[in-house]
Amino acid sequence: MKDHDVSEFLEKIMVLIEQDNLNVTSRSQPKSHKRYFLYNKMREMGLTFEQIGEYFGRDHATIIHGVKKHNIYMEIKDSKYLKDIEEYDNLFQDNQRDIDTIPC
Repeated sequence: MKDHDVSEFLEKIMVLIEQDNLNVTSRSQPKSHKRYFLYNKMREMGLTFEQIGEYFGRDHATIIHGVKKHNIYMEIKDSKYLKDIEEYDNLFQDNQRDIDTIPC
């Protein structure tokens, strides 16, 4: 992915973070699950744990934990997790094409 695409991707991630208040300290499952999903997407884009943490106001250890939780939930196909992230997963299904539907 080009630098322009990455910065556009991150802008849209920031919109989701703000829109769903994912940078607050809420421990509710739906919010936590969405954060875990986004942590993983951002890792896939090549961001470090520290960089991801800056977007959410969290430290790198929290991001590492969230990525591990995402992988576990996906491996066991946890129904609650899949339901909570369904909207985000649909946005990212076709990667760039669907990401373009997120308003900036």
